Amino acid sequence: MDITFKTPEDRVLSPYTGWDRARWMELAERMIAALQPYVTPGKGGMALPNPVRWQDAYLPDPENMQSFYWMEGFTRTRLLLAVYMTGTGRTTITTNGSTVDILDQFIEGLLSASDPQHPEYIGDRYGNRQYIAETSAVALAVYLARELVWDKLTSAEREQVSRWMLSATGHSIPHNNWYLFVANTHCVLKALGEEHDPAELENCLAEVKAFYAGHGWFLDGDLNRGYSIEHYNAWGFHHFLPAFVLMNSVSQGWKSYITDCLVEYLGNFKLFFAANGAIPMWGRSWAYRPALTAPFLWGELLGVSPLSPGESRRLASGQMKYYLEHDYFQENMTPTMGLVGENLELIEPYSQYGSPYWGSAAFLSLLLPPSHPFWTAEEEALPVEREDFSVSLPEIGLIVNGNHRTGEVQMINHRAWHQKEGSQTKYAKKYTNFAYSSHFGIDLRRDENGYNCDNMFSVSPDGLKHSQRIVPVFIRMDENYGASCHYPLSGFPFREEGDHSYSADEQVEVAEDRSVKITTQIYVKDFCQIRVHVVENERELAAVREGGFALNYAEAIPEAIVEENLIAFWNGERGSFIRSLSGFTGPADAAVLLENTENHHTLGGPSVTPTLIGKGLQPGQHVFISLSGTWFDSRGGYGERAGLVEGVQLSPGQVTVGFRDGSEYVFTLQHLMDRILLCRNSG
Repeated sequence: MDITFKTPEDRVLSPYTGWDRARWMELAERMIAALQPYVTPGKGGMALPNPVRWQDAYLPDPENMQSFYWMEGFTRTRLLLAVYMTGTGRTTITTNGSTVDILDQFIEGLLSASDPQHPEYIGDRYGNRQYIAETSAVALAVYLARELVWDKLTSAEREQVSRWMLSATGHSIPHNNWYLFVANTHCVLKALGEEHDPAELENCLAEVKAFYAGHGWFLDGDLNRGYSIEHYNAWGFHHFLPAFVLMNSVSQGWKSYITDCLVEYLGNFKLFFAANGAIPMWGRSWAYRPALTAPFLWGELLGVSPLSPGESRRLASGQMKYYLEHDYFQENMTPTMGLVGENLELIEPYSQYGSPYWGSAAFLSLLLPPSHPFWTAEEEALPVEREDFSVSLPEIGLIVNGNHRTGEVQMINHRAWHQKEGSQTKYAKKYTNFAYSSHFGIDLRRDENGYNCDNMFSVSPDGLKHSQRIVPVFIRMDENYGASCHYPLSGFPFREEGDHSYSADEQVEVAEDRSVKITTQIYVKDFCQIRVHVVENERELAAVREGGFALNYAEAIPEAIVEENLIAFWNGERGSFIRSLSGFTGPADAAVLLENTENHHTLGGPSVTPTLIGKGLQPGQHVFISLSGTWFDSRGGYGERAGLVEGVQLSPGQVTVGFRDGSEYVFTLQHLMDRILLCRNSG
């Protein structure tokens, strides 16, 4: 849906986006107005259209779960209302010629949701624990709007609300980001001068600290859940933790720890944002997408941001502008379930049509007054708009690359994975691809023969079913370089269709088939990836394959460019290629690759992946080397990119790659063999 703003662009103060505070205010007001048709009678729910009721299969009584679906729409829109009212001083909006008092609506809904006798009560009556998270979301909104909301309540009403908040603590919870919800509720209660549990608050903070991985990033749980490094750092850890500091509800030691982590995180997370406002998306819960900028806003609110105010606003406004230009809203001005437009293929079973409002954290900027430098400073260029870069973050196993000329950002992954692979979660694609791009997205196709192979090396014992990396084991990382290994046949088994067991704490047993081991090294040169794969197979393999970046398209089918050792696809605007440097039989059949037109691409529409294949591997050790990249110039622009490598020399224990500029890079294979024990013990 296209959005036409009444607020004119400001290209003087905001030369990159044209967005200013007035435009953010207008968008917030229009989103609040769009909610009004769905407000429930007691104002404690939001009856958003929910044609795809994902959670029915996971709830004990789906026929009576209407109020469950109302819940998230209510709880996750409270932050939007709170920051709008607090930041603008406006407590009414006008919609369809009528004035709506959103402050009274907020308070009435709060009292309904916190009253155990009310039909719209939010509590432990759904057979799951979701109310713990949702109560916490409301608690934060109440705190931020406390002068408008809390101060207007009677003592009896305050007692009711605080008792309701406290009821969402003291329970068994998933061993992941949910500690933030409980901690937040205690922090709010403490800040409001109400009863809370200091011991549980301290325990939650300690558990969160134990998840710390490095570079300012946290795992979403301990290693029993996988190496779940993901965007929950943005819309979870670095959204709630700074709030604890703002509320002054934690000790000085915790304040220092939280702000130190935030500052380090912002210093490297800013690299992930592309010139067009997009970001390499990986992990889960993509429906929350606008909340990716929340940590930068908290940095401004706390006065600790390592970014200049103009860079922070450029980043925040640029991302929201990108989503609005890519069908973020449905026709009724409620957010879509997807990334760019509606795409239920990438939505997890725990999400429904109220879920995307977690993205309301993007509007935290309205808490900054009009005189704040965030609003008065001129927008400044993002890192990728200033120069090329390649930054290695070994503690989290990521390399982040920026292409100044095209504005694209790519992320290479050697560590991330999640143990809850399933037919609806599709975490093996969302977490464990070799690379993710701001401009190319991923293909989520999966059938009985495996996943699409974009940015993945997969093997097949029978030539039909292919198995990919499910659990990467980190080996080492250096400048522009990373290495990891995996056992493609010993990953988590796919769930059977119809198996509706779903638990955030559930452990899935690994099948112990280690007959095939793959060690992958990736070196980045001129925004291209040189990949060296060593396959050690104790059993015969009928085929292997490797894909480049998945290229989505609309109506016109991309043009295939096939050469002896190269395959590329060009859609008229951008292209993706992969070139065999050694080991592969050659490109896959382009016509076959173009046969599948399912709409499984995260950027919308069907997609095609340039793919190399290898056939007939006898037991032993085999080396495959490829060059993968993207281009935007013109149909023939792939030639310069693909010509980056002029020669490859294989010798015992090493691979030497010679480049067009006369330099070379040596991949040492022998030292990696010394780490086999690590892989066998850690896989």
